[in-house]
Amino acid sequence: MLSLRSLIITGLILLVTVLLSACMTGAYVATELENADRKKAYTQHIAIFKQHIKALQDKGDPLGDYFYALGNSDGWIKDVKDTKEITALFEKAAAKGSMDAKILLALQEATSEPLPGHLNEGVGPRENLKAWESGLAKLLPLLQQQCYARRLVVGDGILSEALPQVDYYSISGKIWPMFRDGRHSLIKDKNGEWSLLIAKDPERYKLWEDIDSNCNHKNELFDTPYNK
Repeated sequence: MLSLRSLIITGLILLVTVLLSACMTGAYVATELENADRKKAYTQHIAIFKQHIKALQDKGDPLGDYFYALGNSDGWIKDVKDTKEITALFEKAAAKGSMDAKILLALQEATSEPLPGHLNEGVGPRENLKAWESGLAKLLPLLQQQCYARRLVVGDGILSEALPQVDYYSISGKIWPMFRDGRHSLIKDKNGEWSLLIAKDPERYKLWEDIDSNCNHKNELFDTPYNK
């Protein structure tokens, strides 16, 4: 027969177990609700962007074609997946007069990337110096007219961190570090050395850095229930 002390200890253990279970269940429910809210917000943001793109296209604004191309490149629009076909979308937007598309196509040539876009990533010549110089020669006069490329940023529903907006990316800010610091090959040569791809160049560094330092544009928030 259990003693009074044993009964009390057993009761306390059961009570703690129930309380812990309740806390864990509550935390799980809270996490699931938070994830559901994020998914709902994400879906709403996508709908806002698609509506914005359609409105621009209906007006004949090439910015709509550019945003459509970039949405496919970024992956939140899934109409086109082939890299050549997505590049063709940028070329179509550029042919209609989109400066953003022209800038990203020139940057694509310089970096030898399969896709234009991916503005949140770093850039480099990918061992192809001829394409690098050719792309930069096209890019520089474009950036002297418009220093940025725009991107629709898909928020995740955390109201304090992410709202649907148009982000402005200073493209020259991706270039000047190459001329400030230099760049070595990612592949060693036959002697086991890292060969120099891009030498430090103070003049070119200043040229591109000046464009970047004068490129000041605030992101544009969309008019949604989140930011009223």
